[in-house]
Amino acid sequence: MKSSLSTYKNYLKKNLIKFDLDQESAMKDIDEFLSFEFSLKPKFFKNFLKRRKLKNGVYLYGEAGVGKTMLMDICFSSIKIKKKKRIHFQEFMIDIHNRLHKIRNSKSIQDPLVTVAQEVASEIKFLCFDEFQVTDIADASILKKLFTVLFEQGTIIFSTSNIKPSNLYLDGLHRDRFLPFIDYLENDCLVININSGKDYRKNRIIDGEVYYSPLGNSTEAAMDKIFNNITNGLPYEEKILFIKGRELKIERQALGCARFDFQELCAKPLGAEDYLAISNEFDVIFIENIPILPSEKRNEAKRFISLIDALYDNRKKVFISAEGQPDEIYKKGDSQFEFKRCVSRLHEMRSKEYL
Repeated sequence: MKSSLSTYKNYLKKNLIKFDLDQESAMKDIDEFLSFEFSLKPKFFKNFLKRRKLKNGVYLYGEAGVGKTMLMDICFSSIKIKKKKRIHFQEFMIDIHNRLHKIRNSKSIQDPLVTVAQEVASEIKFLCFDEFQVTDIADASILKKLFTVLFEQGTIIFSTSNIKPSNLYLDGLHRDRFLPFIDYLENDCLVININSGKDYRKNRIIDGEVYYSPLGNSTEAAMDKIFNNITNGLPYEEKILFIKGRELKIERQALGCARFDFQELCAKPLGAEDYLAISNEFDVIFIENIPILPSEKRNEAKRFISLIDALYDNRKKVFISAEGQPDEIYKKGDSQFEFKRCVSRLHEMRSKEYL
């Protein structure tokens, strides 16, 4: 198995990435942990050492754009096993809830969550979560038992996050019930902070060809022109997406390109499942008339974060018209910390490398 650290050093040698002391230090610690977990040492020897080490995963956190996802991707590609999966945390939790929904009516199953966790553990031995964050009480209430079973069954979990463990689910409903999971995470995972203060995504901006601001007649005309060019001037068609028995109506789409007003996507009660469905269905997405959000528009801000996460993770090309630049959209409010990641991703989605 080629080590993650050697891959990282090879990237440096080829000038694919810039040297960063915090990244290198984190990669050394992570590589030591993963090399041990996926080595060919005899199982009894590993179990003996593991009783002393008591770590079952990696929790890598830091500011947006410092290279967390890159390090995780290097590790994921370096681990040569079949039973591995890289997935956005929200998408993973949607799958967990779907599985629970299917088996809850079975009287023969005493604990559905344990059954689902064991099922997942049998399918995945190296599980990578990008952008770990907890905002849903339904997720918060099951995470400790879920992780406990996955760890006990031998699944190694690698998570990246903008949030240090002690700040997860901050101000969430019944957070006192969530605190044991934080303790569990801190004790059972290798917790590493990258704190370089550099946003490499933002530094790669080359122009604003997919992001138009401020709003006005010229911006609207530019968006019309781009959409018509991509779709060869075809008229809009309506499309219905089916999501767990619900219908999501897409009113303006043509030739694999969907066009939305901000209010359609973020002022309505949509969630991660809806945004993932849109991302899976269309190649190009237009999001128009994004306003400057006041502090009280926390729900709209959270939905916009979830939307951009889904589009970014699926590498979709996104055209945007907004009242201000990404840094200006949501400056104050309950979700401003989480919104920093969204800003960073919006910057990267304008870069040559992303496009």
